[in-house]
This record gives sequence, C-alpha cells and structure tokens, in this order.
Amino acid sequence: MNPTPIDQTRAPEPGTTSPETPSWDRLVSTALVGTTRRPVPDLPDLPTATREGAAGLLDLVALDAVRTRAGYTAHTAEPVTPDAPDTRPDVGPAANHRLDVILATRPELLPEWLGAAARGGRRVSHVHVPDLLDRASRDSSLRPLVAPVVGERGTWLASHNTAWSFIAREPLATDVHTDAAWHEGTPAQRRRSLFALRATDPAAARDLLAGVLPQESRSEERRGLLEALAVGLGPDDEAVLDQALDDRAASVRGLALALLTRLPDSAHAHRLRAHLRAHLGRYQGPPRAVDVVDMDVPTADQLRDLALVPPKKRPEARRARWELGRVLITHAPLDTWTAFLGTDPAGVLDLAEDEQDLREALADAACLQAVPDWARAVLDHPGAGLAPLLRAAGRHREWPRTQELLAALPVQERCDRVVAALGSVEGAPTTGRTDLHVLGEVLHTVDAPWTRALSDEVTRRLTGPIGTRDSRGYRFLCEAAAEHMPPEHLDLLPKEPPHEEEGPAYLRLRDTLRFRLEMHREL
Repeated sequence: MNPTPIDQTRAPEPGTTSPETPSWDRLVSTALVGTTRRPVPDLPDLPTATREGAAGLLDLVALDAVRTRAGYTAHTAEPVTPDAPDTRPDVGPAANHRLDVILATRPELLPEWLGAAARGGRRVSHVHVPDLLDRASRDSSLRPLVAPVVGERGTWLASHNTAWSFIAREPLATDVHTDAAWHEGTPAQRRRSLFALRATDPAAARDLLAGVLPQESRSEERRGLLEALAVGLGPDDEAVLDQALDDRAASVRGLALALLTRLPDSAHAHRLRAHLRAHLGRYQGPPRAVDVVDMDVPTADQLRDLALVPPKKRPEARRARWELGRVLITHAPLDTWTAFLGTDPAGVLDLAEDEQDLREALADAACLQAVPDWARAVLDHPGAGLAPLLRAAGRHREWPRTQELLAALPVQERCDRVVAALGSVEGAPTTGRTDLHVLGEVLHTVDAPWTRALSDEVTRRLTGPIGTRDSRGYRFLCEAAAEHMPPEHLDLLPKEPPHEEEGPAYLRLRDTLRFRLEMHREL
C-alpha cells in the first residue's frame, strides 16, 4: 500500500473535533507506515476489522472518527440487572392495538381502558410501559391506574429514570409485607409494604406506623406512610392521627385532619363540635338568622384541632377572620348544626339563605364529610342546587361541587336525581329547557355507570329540537355521552343523525360507543 499523507496540523472543520481516542494514534501510525509493512492493529476499544489490508484500516478509521464526533467517550459499565419476570398474561394483540389508537387519538378513554385491564388481572405489553409512565408523570390521576398494568417492569424502569420514580410508591394488590422490605427497603418499598400489611392486618400496620412516624425526617415520607391509614380507617386509628396533628409539616397535619373528619364519633370530632357550638349564634331578624361569630382570637386548642398554626398577628379584615370559621365549619361534624338549630339539613340551609359564605362552607362540609342527607339537601337547594344548575344557561354557578355531592350517594340515586332534575327543569313554567353545555358538565360529574333511564333521557335531548345557539353545547353533550354512556346503550341512539348540521358530532358519539364496546370485549 502506498500510504496516503495525512495532514495532522490541519484545523478541524467548524462544528467538528479532532479524534482523540486511545486508538487513534495507532491507526494513524499504521496508515503512515502502510499496511504492507504493518498489519491492521487489534484494538481493545474497536471491533476486529472484517476486511484485510487498507480497506480494513479505513473501516476502523471511519468508525473511530464518527464515533468520536458523535460524543463517544471510553468508559466501562456494570451490566444492568434485569427485572423480575411478570407472570401475568399480556392483554393480547387486539387490546394492545386498541391501546395504540387510544394513546394516539382517544386519550379521554385511557382511564377506562386501564381500569378494565387491571380488573382483569392483565398487563400491557412492555413496549407501552414507557409511554404510560410518561403520561402518568404529567397526570397524577392516572398513576393508580397505570401502576397495576405496568407492574414490576414499570417499577424496574423507574429505577433507571427519576422522572418515573413515582410509580414505585403506588401500592399494588399483589404486594406482600416483608420484614426485609420494611426494615431495609427504600422509602417506596417501605410504603408499599405498609399498605400491604394494612390490607391484611390493620392493627399491626398501625403499630408499625406509630413506632416510626416520629423518627421519619422527611415530611413527604411521613405523609406517604400516614396515607396507609386510609385503608380500613376505623376508631382505633384516632390516637396515631391525633398525634400527627402536632407534626411540623402542614401537609401531614392536613392529611391527619382529613382522615379524622371521617371519624364522626371520635374524641377529636366531639372537640370540634364543642368549638363550633361556642361560636354559633342565632338571631330573630336580619341581617342573619344564623352565623359563626367571635373567631377573632382562636385558642391554641382550636388551632391544633384544625391543623393550623397561630397567626403572626390578629387579622383585621372580616374576610381573614372568616377563614378560620370556614375551616371549622368544613371539618366539624354537620350534626352540630341540626342539633343546635333543631331542624334538618334543608332547614339549616334555609336559615343560612342570606349568608352566601356560610352556605358555601356548609356545602364544602357536605362534600368533605360525604354525609348523604346533607348531600341531598345541597343538591335539592332551590336556589343553588342541581335543578338551578341545569337551568344556568352558561351563567355563573354558585356551587360547582356536584361531583363530590353525588359521590356521597348510591349510584342508582345519582342517576335518578339527574333525571328528576331534568324533568323539573323541563316542567318549569318560565324556562322549560336545559342548556346543553351545562348538562354535559353535570353528566361528567355522575362518575358512575349510567342507568338506562339516564341514557334514555340524554338520548331525548340529543334527538330533540335544538336552538341555533346550542350548536357548541350539542357537540359538548355528544362528547360527554361518548365518554360516560354505557356502550351497551348504543341501541338507544338512532343510526342516522337527527340534526344534519351536527351530524359529525353525533356520528362520532356512535362510533365511540362502538369502540368502547369492542374495547371491553377484548379485555
């Protein structure tokens, strides 16, 4: 070979760098001498040349140059430990293909698909795991749904990507408590181990939690462990929760208060009743029939029981003073009001009719405490209940809490109440119609399988006459029905669009219901 001269002093082209790998000098030296006098070197950081002579040398030179300009640096790495095998069956080719379509064009159906797959005890194909973890990292509501279907592969991938680390904290039905995980595991493993024990032996889990909670230095870990008490919460858990009211982190105190609020017969609940009674006032005339008064200087006991810290100075504005009263009203058992005023929940709301702040606080309490009688009273309120909401015609709505209120009721009753409210609006002497956009928003809040009666009522509005100003509302109602109407109720919808101008929205509704019906058959 006649060696080709190499100009080693020539400056590199803009945007490039000169190769500087350990093998480069030996490649250059061989090229200068020529392959007839020196064989192509066997280099530890490059593969063996597949061709002989000059051609093989140039192959190695090209590989080394391109690799270096691409940012390669010589390094060593330990082999990655593979994940444990997942013995659960894959959802299958048809369901995996449908998941591809959902991820690409129908993301609103993803929670339904994930829930159905998890209930069937099946996992997604491994190729879908990174995409699902990415979506769950952006939408925390998806995390409890994604965790079961990605299984151990998801946890294993999360150990190599901190953006996905949240998935390792999500408890799974298959988790088992072990002493090794509890005493020697990562914070995520300890949390899942505690949840697993709580599901099988609540008392043992509570005792473990009580022993370690004061020693945990990070507030997010204390809160994560305390969340285990939400599983099978009962009166015996009060002592641990009451201790957590003294935690230095507001997030931990807030969680403890929320869980204690679900124990209406606890000592804490009786203290809140006493705090509220001490500030309740009833009057014979305007401006208020009932109010919460004298909240200017709360006591230390009141602040502690409400998971609050003493204010730095006495609040001057009434609005600032009212905020403490609002927290007390929201968390004190609602039976305090009915006992004090000698009436039912609807009667309490009537007495608070002229005080909007008080009525809203009582509605918040009904949402948080999930007391069915109070939820019904708020939903039936003649001025701001479900029927007035359906008559709102896009105007400001005073109590946008419908989903939480309906959640306190049995599924059948949720649907029946929406149907009844629609009927009362239709029969009203002055309005007689429902804004379709508002109806779509209400249907999103039912958050349960619709009864056939509700599906039939929605179909009547989709097939009945619509005004020229209801075009956007009609499309929104189609979207709500497509997402929430049981797909087996497809037979209620006529095959042909009832309104030619809204044909695309209506046909997409029918197509989505068929899509969902096939989706459930596959899972």
